[in-house]
Amino acid sequence: MLPFLKKNKEASVAMPVDHVKRESDHEEEYDSLHSAAEDLMHAVHGRDVKNIAEALRAAFQICEAEPHAEGPHEEG
Repeated sequence: MLPFLKKNKEASVAMPVDHVKRESDHEEEYDSLHSAAEDLMHAVHGRDVKNIAEALRAAFQICEAEPHAEGPHEEG
């Protein structure tokens, strides 16, 4: 019989895997506005107008979602 047609008597065994809980290296909270600013910076350096617009849109939406007091809007 050809060697590559022989059946191997070795078998693999599935063992339960211990799960390791990973923690962030940084102690500070995730800042979504900071992330949007990084996206904007990379888009500007890459001269990618589409991604610049998306980053600006994301930053504006993040700022609008934050709690704030509406004041009188000045026209001028």
